[in-house]
Amino acid sequence: MIAALMAPLLAHGQRWSEEDRFAITAGVEVKWLQDFGLLNMDSVVLRDPNQNFRSVYQLVDGMGFGGVIRVRLSRIWNLETGLYYNRRVYRFAIQDIQPPDVQNVFRDETRFRVVGYEIPIKGLVYIQLSDDVFMNVDMGVSMNFVASDVISLHRNYNVKGFKPAWLRVGVIGSVGFEYRTKDNGYFYLGATWHQIPQEIMRTEVNYYRPAEDSPGQFELAGRQRGDLDGTYFSFVFKYFFNMETKPKQKVNRVVPDWKNM
Repeated sequence: MIAALMAPLLAHGQRWSEEDRFAITAGVEVKWLQDFGLLNMDSVVLRDPNQNFRSVYQLVDGMGFGGVIRVRLSRIWNLETGLYYNRRVYRFAIQDIQPPDVQNVFRDETRFRVVGYEIPIKGLVYIQLSDDVFMNVDMGVSMNFVASDVISLHRNYNVKGFKPAWLRVGVIGSVGFEYRTKDNGYFYLGATWHQIPQEIMRTEVNYYRPAEDSPGQFELAGRQRGDLDGTYFSFVFKYFFNMETKPKQKVNRVVPDWKNM
């Protein structure tokens, strides 16, 4: 049934004769990373036998940009890759659940950033909806690199993130629409889901309470360890430069008949 519904669109797309030519197109991409859910670090708090505090972190936003290259392999099939800079922003909340003074419960919230780089390799299929509008669907893999470890220091606690490996491989898929002009390039709007099966960082949270015997000093009350998920959903804008050259027109050459002249 799906094939029957897609057949008219594919037939329309095949009328665009210029798509038969092999071509390489380059452009730029900007994406806005969105929240995908909560990760409660209490799930690994068993490493802290006292269970003195509770912490939760969440991806709240982020952004990425970079260069993209598209290689046209056939009328419908394309290969797309590039190099992107990504910055994920996480919100971290902490609460003391066993304070010595119940009336003064410690709560705080902070944000920290994780910077990384991404190299996707995707197979792309597009369907021509009109003379200038195309629908794109792509899927592939993505190589993800975290730039460095992170640390967020505060008076009562600190949050540390450590890279467990220099490379994490994820699965990436996108869907979007593209408006193509003859002289001003291509304009693309779409959405991307990027799933990384493994953690991109391992985190450690150390919480400190005021020392009872030493005013002004703090002592360690608990420690939690967890994994930082790098999965994200994003809205994407791409612009491809008009790099294609028009096919050369075939010139008919006439060879003169010198013998009969």
